[in-house]
Amino acid sequence: MIIGQGLLAKSFVFEFSERPDITIFASGVSNSQERDERAFARERILLERTLQDATKIVYFSSCSLYDPQLSNTPYVLHKQAMETLVKQALSHAIFRLPQVVGKTSNAKTLTNFICSQLQSGAHFEVWKYAQRNLIDVSDVALIVKFLLDSAQAEEKTINIACPASISIIELIGIFEDVLQKRGSYSLIEAGGAYSIDVDVSSLAAQQLGINFNDNYVERVIKKYYGE
Repeated sequence: MIIGQGLLAKSFVFEFSERPDITIFASGVSNSQERDERAFARERILLERTLQDATKIVYFSSCSLYDPQLSNTPYVLHKQAMETLVKQALSHAIFRLPQVVGKTSNAKTLTNFICSQLQSGAHFEVWKYAQRNLIDVSDVALIVKFLLDSAQAEEKTINIACPASISIIELIGIFEDVLQKRGSYSLIEAGGAYSIDVDVSSLAAQQLGINFNDNYVERVIKKYYGE
């Protein structure tokens, strides 16, 4: 069973839509800049209802919980509270995700935003020292299925992310090359990096043949934003 209709939910339809033993909860707040309490309340209510009937629940949280600059934001505090709710279920798995890349009309994703700014020529500000971790949604789906089927995720909280993050400036450079457009942006003296433990998901990726090499992010951007 799948709860949700967005990018993540659609990536699990083929494997999990007809499985009554697992509930994929992919209908949560995904915008780390969210401030609207109504959005958080909608997720909480839906999650509480889902937990009443789910045999095993799979919940998607965020690697933003490791970002010291976001530690006290409404989004991170909300995700921490939702994880606590999920952990009360007898059978659960929590997967913390970074920036997930895929085909979506959601203008608030990082990659869609960068693409839109470059395509339109609009000026934007960039945090000079910021780094982000990107992963293909199809790779997330493969790794999640592998970890669930191999019982490695039972009662666990696991990070699924690329082993290496990328600077925002480098990411914009990749988009500029893929789109053949130069961006108009100014650098702000802000931003930073944080580490993500990916030992479990990296081993799973290796067994699945997913190659997180130095060209991984470029390949993903070309896949979804190239001609």
